[in-house]
Amino acid sequence: MRYYTFRKIAFAHKAAWQKLKFKAGKGYWLFGRKPKSPAPPTVMYDDVNLALIPKDAQAVAGYVGGHWPTFSRLRAMFPGARKRVSIAVSASEDADILDVESGDATNDQAAAWFKRQHIQRTPASHPGFYTSVSNVAALTDTLSQAGIPRSSYKLWTAHYTDVAHLCSSKCYRGMPTTADATQYTDHALGRSLDASVVTPAFFS
Repeated sequence: MRYYTFRKIAFAHKAAWQKLKFKAGKGYWLFGRKPKSPAPPTVMYDDVNLALIPKDAQAVAGYVGGHWPTFSRLRAMFPGARKRVSIAVSASEDADILDVESGDATNDQAAAWFKRQHIQRTPASHPGFYTSVSNVAALTDTLSQAGIPRSSYKLWTAHYTDVAHLCSSKCYRGMPTTADATQYTDHALGRSLDASVVTPAFFS
């Protein structure tokens, strides 16, 4: 343990997480445990052309139906991926995530789909929704009116800024929450490839 004769010298060496104490005959000393750094967000890739996704991707997502059903091939093509996320483009399909955007599922179909996932999958599962940042307020309001709180589902937003981020109220006026994942680009790694920042909560 190191002691400092003068308080101002001890403060000069003090980290934000440390506290300062004084011991007569010894001087000032610093103590405290450095907090663990949070795990960095994961980058998840998805594309209808699976050949564009890097082979060492840690997380990948694919569709269970629609014109480009890719999810069934993810395990074989990306055996090293720690997480594989399934996406439904229709409310009649079962998956981890429901795609709520023009041409796919609608806000009005979201609550019934969510409740069906809990029946057909497991009560402890946390299905979620993919939607544009501009639709988040309308979607979360529809779910809330159906008795489905924000804490019970995952939220994956689309907001193409080409800068990795998680959508929050800073991204769009009226955005009422913070996303668990955000698809921030559709040309990752210089390819026609979608990439998303994903928090650990998204995989729970």
